[in-house]
Amino acid sequence: MKHFKRILQTLLFLVSFQNLFSQNSISRAKAFEDIDYYNKMISEVHLNPLVNKDQKDYLLQVETLKQRVKDSLSPEDFIILLYKLSGFLEDTHSSPCGSQPILSEELKKEQFFPYALIIDKHNLYVPKTSASAWGIPIGAHIISINSVLMSRMVPEMERYYGGRSSFSTDIAQKLFCYFLFLNAIKAPFEIDYTDVSGKSIHTTITSGLSFKRAIQASLPNYESNWDFKIVENKLAYFNFRSMSGDLEVFNKFIDSCITVTKSNNIQDIAIDVRENGGGNSQFGDVFLSYLTTKKYSLMGGRQWKVSALYKDYLRSKGDTLHTYLGKANGSIWELGDCNPRENDFKSKNLFAGNVYLLTGAFTFSSANMFSDGIKNYKLATVVGEPTGENTNDFGEVYDFVLPNSKIRMQTTTSFDFGTDCNKNSRTPVLPDKLIENNLNTKLYARDLALEYILGQIK
Repeated sequence: MKHFKRILQTLLFLVSFQNLFSQNSISRAKAFEDIDYYNKMISEVHLNPLVNKDQKDYLLQVETLKQRVKDSLSPEDFIILLYKLSGFLEDTHSSPCGSQPILSEELKKEQFFPYALIIDKHNLYVPKTSASAWGIPIGAHIISINSVLMSRMVPEMERYYGGRSSFSTDIAQKLFCYFLFLNAIKAPFEIDYTDVSGKSIHTTITSGLSFKRAIQASLPNYESNWDFKIVENKLAYFNFRSMSGDLEVFNKFIDSCITVTKSNNIQDIAIDVRENGGGNSQFGDVFLSYLTTKKYSLMGGRQWKVSALYKDYLRSKGDTLHTYLGKANGSIWELGDCNPRENDFKSKNLFAGNVYLLTGAFTFSSANMFSDGIKNYKLATVVGEPTGENTNDFGEVYDFVLPNSKIRMQTTTSFDFGTDCNKNSRTPVLPDKLIENNLNTKLYARDLALEYILGQIK
């Protein structure tokens, strides 16, 4: 499955990479060829990218977008168009890739918006963390940036990804500086806003940041996959941000943290996956090996479309022995039996106390599977907001390059079922205790879900 941290890591890797594919523009005819190529690839490898949408509506969307294309367009403009096209699909994983070699030189320039902002009900606000650095009051409502109305721009950004709207909003907030750049909104920034009293004010941000430094404003901890601390001498808190890295290092990290938890006689653990965009689901199995000896599963089953393209993709990755390679092209390979199983990982350092799982709109992909397994098999009390992905959703990413523009795209090849094996379900993982954020808590970075857990511990 795709995970968000990999998107950021590949984008940031390109900051130090020489731009080998630089081009000034893409002709209308070449753009049309690339759009048609994208749709051809989707039709060949994807199981069903529209799910509950009508094929005619999608084709109409394609033609509408084509009609808006001028004689030529910049790579940034074309990436935006492709976001709009893929955002119409119900597969959040289908989108332009985060890593675009054609943009590598641009990512180095100090032109990106330098502050984190909050999106709430399609509006844009200044939180406390940015207000103190920026000099704009907390709660200020951003009306326009470089004369572009945010009332138009923000809802558009929120449609760049298909799937659940909560995830699309969250990723628009996290990648706000990048999406502004794609829309040709670069430093210097002319800002019009209203303060909490309704007074209209104009200000200027004269310089921007490189992409790497700008993204640190909205994701200050993105470079750390996980960390641990003891809160108020009574709660062991794991911030489990990513299922990526070295699995053995992670195993040793969890083991040491459980040892510290038990040595301090702490009876409650909180696992926070609210910023976890996924990765390798085995990280979830490693973590659970310290919490339970029960049988469980993180996925009920899978329908996997078999294609010659994906077989070639597997071989290109060195996977020449995969069972998939022996299946007939055009068939649907059914996997999974909806039964719990023994964990492949075992630990003698078991924690026997209370376990809480914190979920939110950015809990995605393998982190969503992790949350689904925990909820369905009652391995922890789930607290917070619904996850950003349905328990029945797409997986097994396939990426490719458009022939003319050289823009990298990705889609998926399978449809995975949640642990309850209800193939008709269209819901995310729902918390046992719903704790919803409001604008005020977002502005002041209050953690109501964590406060609730601390209040439950005697």
